[in-house]
Amino acid sequence: MKTLFKTITITSALSLGTLGAGAFATAQSVAPSLTPNLLLKGENTSILNAQNLSETSYTLPAPGPDTTQIRMKMKGYVFGIRVIKSDLITSFNDQNYAAYTDAKSSGLAALLKKMEIWSVTKGRYDKTGLRPDWHVQQNTDKKNRRVEMNYDRAAGAVNVAIVPRLGSQGVPPATPRERYASNDTISGIMTLMMMGTKLDGELCEGRVPFFDSKQHYNLRLERVGTKRVKFDGRKKETIHCRAYYEPIAGYDAEDLPSEEEAATPINVYFKFYEEAGVHVPVRFTYKVSGFKAVVKVDDIEIVSPQ
Repeated sequence: MKTLFKTITITSALSLGTLGAGAFATAQSVAPSLTPNLLLKGENTSILNAQNLSETSYTLPAPGPDTTQIRMKMKGYVFGIRVIKSDLITSFNDQNYAAYTDAKSSGLAALLKKMEIWSVTKGRYDKTGLRPDWHVQQNTDKKNRRVEMNYDRAAGAVNVAIVPRLGSQGVPPATPRERYASNDTISGIMTLMMMGTKLDGELCEGRVPFFDSKQHYNLRLERVGTKRVKFDGRKKETIHCRAYYEPIAGYDAEDLPSEEEAATPINVYFKFYEEAGVHVPVRFTYKVSGFKAVVKVDDIEIVSPQ
C-alpha cells in the first residue's frame, strides 16, 4: 500500500507541494496588484517562514497581468469512502512559476495512514524544462518534519536540510547528480501539466524524474487515448494516460513496491483548458489486489492573463 500512498502524495499534493509567508507582506516580493493572488488562498501561506531551518527567507512574487493561476480542490476516495482532501494551486507566466499544495488524510484502518502535509515551490522554466529555485515541505504529524531544498545553479547542486533528520537515505542513496537533475514533487506535477504546450515534448510520453528529499524515482508515461470521466460534478472528455512508478535510489527495503504494485499504473486523466494553455490532471485512479483509490478535482478556478 506504500505505492498507493506515494501515488496520492504525488498526485493530490503532492506534496505533493505549498507556499506561504510569515505574513501577507512576506508572501509577496512586489506590491500587490489588481490581479487576485490565488496562492494566498492556501491554508498554510501565512506560516511558510515560521519554522525556517536557516536564515533564508522564502518569498513569492505577486501575480502580474501576464500570470496564469489555477486552483484545484481535490478529494480522494478509497472503497468509495472519502479519506483525502487536497488543494493544488499553481501560478506561472512565460518564465517563472510558483505552486502550493496541501493534503490531509483521515486514515483508513491499517490501509492508509493519517497525514497532513503542505509544501511550496518557486522556480523558473523554459521550453527544456522546469528549474526550481527552492522547495519547502512541512509535515504536521508528531515529528513535525521540515524539509528545505535550495538549488545552487552555479554549482549544479541542491542543498537539502531536514529536521528531524531521517534515519536513512536509502540503499543506495540518491547521488548528488540525481538529486539536482530531478524535479521536486510539485515541479514534477507542473511538468506533467506543461508538456506539449509550455514545454517541449508530448503529453504523456517519456519519463519525468522526481526527488522528494530522499527518494529518487521516475514516472514513466504512456498515452492511452481519450475518455469521458467525471470530475467537478459532471462527465467531460479527457486524455487518458498511464503513469508507472519506477523507484531508482534512496529506498529502504521496506519502501520498495511489490512486483504487482510496480507493474500497476496510475491512471491519469488530463483536461486541456485553453484559457490556461496547459493540460490539467483532473482525475487519478489506482487499483491493485482489489484495492482502489480515486483522486479527482472537485472544484477548479482559473485566472487567465489580463
